[in-house]
Formats: sequence, structure tokens, C-alpha cells
Amino acid sequence: MMRVRVITGLLMGTMMSSVMSAFITALNTGIGGAFVQRWLGAWFAAWVVAVPLAILLGPLARKWAEQLAAR
Repeated sequence: MMRVRVITGLLMGTMMSSVMSAFITALNTGIGGAFVQRWLGAWFAAWVVAVPLAILLGPLARKWAEQLAAR
């Protein structure tokens, strides 16, 4: 079960941090020039935070989602 939790956190953290950092980088600096380099820097900074948070908070989010869905 712990292995699934870690893999899920890695996948969710990677997907969310890549999409959100690309969106915010494009919004703040535009697409063009050195966009990919700016985005990769932002993505790495976000990934370092997102993955541990996804691993640690994922079970809590799932619990809350189950409680909300049961209403």
C-alpha cells in the first residue's frame, strides 16, 4: 500500500507541477524566447514541493473526498 501511495504521489505531483508551472510561466512571462528554460526552472522548484505534499496529503484528500461523496 505504501508503494502505491508513493507512486501515486510521484505521478500526481509531477503532472500537477508541470501543468501549473507551464501555465503560470506562460501567464507571467509569455510564450517565446527562453520559455522552455524558464518553465523548466519553475517546474523543478514546484516539483520539489509538490511531490512530497502529494505523498503526505494524498490520503487526507482521499478521505475528505470520500466523506463529501457520501453526502
